[in-house]
Amino acid sequence: MIWYKNQSTDDDIMVSTRVRLARNLAEYPFPRVISKTDAEKVKQEVFGALEQEKELFVNGMHKTEMADIDKTGRQVMVEKHLISSELAAKNDAAVVIDAGEEASIMLMEEDHIRIQVIKGGYDVKSAYEQADKIDNAIERHCAYAFSEQFGYLTACPTNTGTGMRVSVMMHLPALTMTGNINKIIDSASRLGLAVRGLYGEGSKAYGSLYQLSNQITLGLSEMEIIEKLENIAGQIKKHEVEARNALKDNKQVADKLWRSLGTLHYARSISSAEAKSLLSDYILGRSLGIIDETIKQNPIELMVLTEPANVSEISGKADMAADERDTRRAQMLRDSI
Repeated sequence: MIWYKNQSTDDDIMVSTRVRLARNLAEYPFPRVISKTDAEKVKQEVFGALEQEKELFVNGMHKTEMADIDKTGRQVMVEKHLISSELAAKNDAAVVIDAGEEASIMLMEEDHIRIQVIKGGYDVKSAYEQADKIDNAIERHCAYAFSEQFGYLTACPTNTGTGMRVSVMMHLPALTMTGNINKIIDSASRLGLAVRGLYGEGSKAYGSLYQLSNQITLGLSEMEIIEKLENIAGQIKKHEVEARNALKDNKQVADKLWRSLGTLHYARSISSAEAKSLLSDYILGRSLGIIDETIKQNPIELMVLTEPANVSEISGKADMAADERDTRRAQMLRDSI
C-alpha cells in the first residue's frame, strides 16, 4: 500500500520506514564511468531478471525510462520518495515501481541497482524482508560485484559491505519546538546514525519530519543494523512523547496550534514549506488533545500531495508559476480540511 496513505492514527511519530540496498553487476564499470552502451545492457539485464520474477509484484510493475518523462513527472516521483533526486537528474536512468508504490528498483543512479522498499508507519523488518526477496530474485539472474573480504562493492565506499541503508522518517514537532532536536541529532551521530531532513542528506526538516538512518554498512550484519536503528528510534520516540507531555498545558502552544488550523481553513496562498508546518501543528494539536477537529484527509498524505510538482500534476498544468501553485495549494488544503 502507498506509504503516505497507510498511516496509523495511533502513532503519528513513526511516519514511514525505508530499506535501500545498493548493488552493482560484476562485469560492468560503475555508473560514473560506464559507457552508454554498457548502461543500456545493465538496464536490460535487470529488466529481464524482473520479468522472470513477476510473482514478486502481485499487482504488476511499471518500467519507466527517465528520458521518457518530463521534469515535472520526475519530480513527482521524488516528492513521493519513489526515486532519488540523483536518479531524476539522469536521462540514461530508469526505474521499476510496483503498482502499490512500496517497492522501486532504481537503475543507473550512483550504483547500477538501488532496491528500495518504503512502508507507511514503523515496519523495519517487513520492509527488509521485501527488499531482500527482490534482491535475491535479481541475483538469481545477474552476477553481483561482491568481495568475500568487503561484501557488496559499491560506487561510494560508505555503502560497501551490506550495501544497506535503513531509515525511519519520524515526526518530531515537540522536540523541534522545545529546541531539543539538536541534542537528539548529536547523540544519534555519536552512535553511528544520521538524522537528516525530509529528502535526506542536505535537506531541511520541513514539517518537523526527520530521517533517522544508519551510517555504517561495513562490519555489521543486516540484522545488527536493523536492531541498532530500532533501538535508537525507540529512544527518540520516547523523548518526543516526553516533550509532548510537557507542552500539554502550555497556552501559548495551544494558541499557535489553533492559529495554524485557522490558516489551513482560510488562507488563500500557502507555500509548500508552510503547508507542512501547518499540517505538523495540526498533528501535534490532535496528539495533545488540544484540537478536537478531524480533517477529511490524512495530513501526511496532504504534505506529499501539496508538494510543488504534485500540485502541478493534480492541476494538470506543468508550467505553473510559484505564486499560482501557492494559490492552488491553499485551495487544495481548504477543500481537504
